[in-house]
Amino acid sequence: MTDAPLTFGGHALATLRLGLPIALSRAGLIGLFAVDTVAVGQRGGLELAALGVGTAPMSTLMLVCLGALQATMVLSARAIGEGDPRSVGPIFRAAVVNAVALGLLAGLLSLFAEPFFLMTGQAPDVAALAGKVALQFAWGLPAFLLFLAVNMTLETIGRPRVGVAIMAAANVANILFDGVFVLGWGGLVEAGGAEVAVATTSIVRLGMAVAAVVVLDRTAVRDGDPYGFRAAGRDWLQAAATLGGGWGGDLRRLGLPMGLGQGVESAAFSAMVLIAGVMGSEVVAAHQATMTVMSLIYMNAVGLGAAASIRVGAAMGRGATAEARRAGFAAIAAGGLLSGSCGLLVLALHGPLADAMIGDPVAAAIARQTLLMAGVLVAFDTMMGTAMGALRGLSDVWMPLWMQSAAFWFVSVPLALFLGLHLGFGAAGLYWGLGAGILTSFALLAPRFARVTKRAKKRGNP
Repeated sequence: MTDAPLTFGGHALATLRLGLPIALSRAGLIGLFAVDTVAVGQRGGLELAALGVGTAPMSTLMLVCLGALQATMVLSARAIGEGDPRSVGPIFRAAVVNAVALGLLAGLLSLFAEPFFLMTGQAPDVAALAGKVALQFAWGLPAFLLFLAVNMTLETIGRPRVGVAIMAAANVANILFDGVFVLGWGGLVEAGGAEVAVATTSIVRLGMAVAAVVVLDRTAVRDGDPYGFRAAGRDWLQAAATLGGGWGGDLRRLGLPMGLGQGVESAAFSAMVLIAGVMGSEVVAAHQATMTVMSLIYMNAVGLGAAASIRVGAAMGRGATAEARRAGFAAIAAGGLLSGSCGLLVLALHGPLADAMIGDPVAAAIARQTLLMAGVLVAFDTMMGTAMGALRGLSDVWMPLWMQSAAFWFVSVPLALFLGLHLGFGAAGLYWGLGAGILTSFALLAPRFARVTKRAKKRGNP
């Protein structure tokens, strides 16, 4: 952001220029899931159900960590806005150390996956295979979070296209791996299933981390290292020993509620997978396919929300509250228009999408219904997520967390249980519940952003 004030439309265009590459990069992450879903879906309902159940809690943990790491962008953007770019280097080192630590901690929880699935009422055959899927997901998690920490730093300093390029290469590699090892292309190996698909995706994530680190180092060398990335070994050892020191403490204080806020919604979506599992493998297979489509579109919210955090944070760093307010609301509007367009495509193509993603005709028929409902919800889901990003740029994180928790755990999940299981609405009941949670959350978050920026302006910021 420059010092010159922008119109509402100008802010929307600037947000799209920054946010779309970020959204494409994040969409590539979901693209890995989507390719795995399509490939495993051809192996039968049991394999797809195990993929959905096995990745559900691990994806929630991953998104909690991703949300926490977004504090990297907020802190770095604020430092740049305040004219202190050399602080970005220590923030980056704190982010890397905390990313790897979070990945190892979350990965340890996968050791208890199968008993957890059995406890939640999953069929024994699904639970056994899903436990193996969770383990394969877990070992690649530290490398994946390392990639995110590096990529978020690159995005904040104006290099968002790096992540897009890495993700494009990663998705091509994942398609080839799934084709050979899951679908048996060329007859080189015996075709595998969900466990093999997730294992090869973890290998791809490891390659992503290595590529991002190399690019960041070469960028620092080429530009004269204005942000202080190329630190001495003792600086890295100190960062590791102190979990990032003072910046690490700031990262955790800001990132913890951000991560939990991201996790509240994701955990609710994962709960829907477990509820679907009680309804049968066909329902959970249909739900997995539908959630893959919704998650892919939700990357618009992740990208534009990240752009909103950067732009709002930079404006607040300069004390320009009015600019921060316009930047935030412009991002929310842009997100609604962008994902609304995607939703129209889902409505038009729900039948072919269901048939392409699922080989089981019963599960595909259910997915046609749930994809119709998803097409209506995605615009509101994106506006909600972008509003969260705008609030993060204000460093307003705890109240949005409570709002998200109330919307999804006091409205969404109970309603889905009641409609889906007790009233017999089945898979449709899950999406009525999700829709109620999304709308409630957005109705709380958008006015919250307006109130916080209004209060900041009254305190004397222009």
